[in-house]
Amino acid sequence: MNTFDFFNDNFGKLFSQQGNDPYENTANALSSTHARPEGKDTRIMSGWAIVRKGQAVMQYELAAEGIKYDTRSRFEAIDEALENWDEQPILFMTFTNKPLPIANLFLTIDLRAVRICEPSGVSTFDYTKEPTETSPQFYRTLYKQRMKNAS
Repeated sequence: MNTFDFFNDNFGKLFSQQGNDPYENTANALSSTHARPEGKDTRIMSGWAIVRKGQAVMQYELAAEGIKYDTRSRFEAIDEALENWDEQPILFMTFTNKPLPIANLFLTIDLRAVRICEPSGVSTFDYTKEPTETSPQFYRTLYKQRMKNAS
């Protein structure tokens, strides 16, 4: 299964109409407006999402059934998902005012190459090792959060 099929099968189809083209479906889900609980349609503009096979969790609340909503920080949620790694593909996404381009979507299938998909790019790091000064800022912050939680 490719990343776009995984995205649409486990996340995109929950809030965006699906056609026959997985690339177009993914682009539409990430850049189109969606219904919110208060009734106003908007693009996903902040927060994070973690997508596993058959399970989607996100921070930014949409009026979509089948998604679990969670108010924790991106670092708390992603760290918990990595600490409870079940060796199954997982998709980590963060959102800002800028849309998340489909070119920045990558599955994580190994803790030695965790991929955090962000509008500005993709942070890749080895979760099994301590970060270094050349590690992505996302991982250095995540590691600090993990050490704080461990104490």
